[in-house]
Amino acid sequence: MEVTIPPVLTQPGGAGSTEAGGLWLARVPELVERAVQRWQLRLGEPFGVGTASWTAPGTTPDGTPVVLKISFPHDEARYEAIALAMWHGSAAVELLAHEAEDWALLLRRAHPGTPLLATPGTPEQHLEACLGVLANLHQAPIANVGVPILREVAQRWSSIAADRAVRWAALLADRESVVDRGISQLQAFAADDSAPTRLLHGDLNPGNLILDNPGTAHWLAIDPKPMLGDPSYELWPVLSQIDDPFAYPDPRAVLLPRLLHASATLALPPRRVAQWALARTVESVLWQLDTWPTPDRQATALAWLDEARVWAELVDTLPTM
Repeated sequence: MEVTIPPVLTQPGGAGSTEAGGLWLARVPELVERAVQRWQLRLGEPFGVGTASWTAPGTTPDGTPVVLKISFPHDEARYEAIALAMWHGSAAVELLAHEAEDWALLLRRAHPGTPLLATPGTPEQHLEACLGVLANLHQAPIANVGVPILREVAQRWSSIAADRAVRWAALLADRESVVDRGISQLQAFAADDSAPTRLLHGDLNPGNLILDNPGTAHWLAIDPKPMLGDPSYELWPVLSQIDDPFAYPDPRAVLLPRLLHASATLALPPRRVAQWALARTVESVLWQLDTWPTPDRQATALAWLDEARVWAELVDTLPTM
């Protein structure tokens, strides 16, 4: 069968733009064919979204609408099937089957499947949708789950980030203090066992919420990168991406009420939420510098350090709890 490769996978930022990703992309037609034979699928054209997986709508022999997802093999996607199985289709897409060797998932298709930010609504309404999904996901049982532990991940990230900061020191010279602060915060979280433990989505940004309306409209999470750990970790992409708060004249004035409301809704310490946002922003900048070391991508990544400064300022304004 002929398998179309969406351009998003080969463009800068897509999995296929790296050497390892290019090798995986060459195997995608074979992996899709195996999935079609394994589950007897009829597939449509692939979705043109998603930078780390090939996805397409289809149907099973009994007519069930599904999505086939073939992921680029990487650690963050390794445990997706485990988390989806734990959530049983509650606030997340339902897992019907999976093949670990091929990194292939068969998911029940949501209808209409509209992304959150493509639906009418204010940033505040979109924030409420994200918080409702997170509240439901965090109710999952956590015994013997078998996904990474956030504290251990934070320890690994802090070590890698410190090495990257040295490697990119020339670019970071006038931003060294906020970079050091972000790395130190990661190290502090790695040593801190005081937070409650939840099964985390790991990447609950507005782009990972889609609408399902089988009679009663509700939101479903997709593309989890699950871990066990501190639920305060989850809010950074929600607060940063329901719109662009950093495009406002005073980002702090926009972020602070959202931060306080989100923290209260999920019963989380707002200062800790802001600390995670600072740490994750700095870690992401350093990851981008290492992954796509081109001048245009470097400029984009370094601009995020201005966002890190805003999060650091918010941390300093919030009380210790």
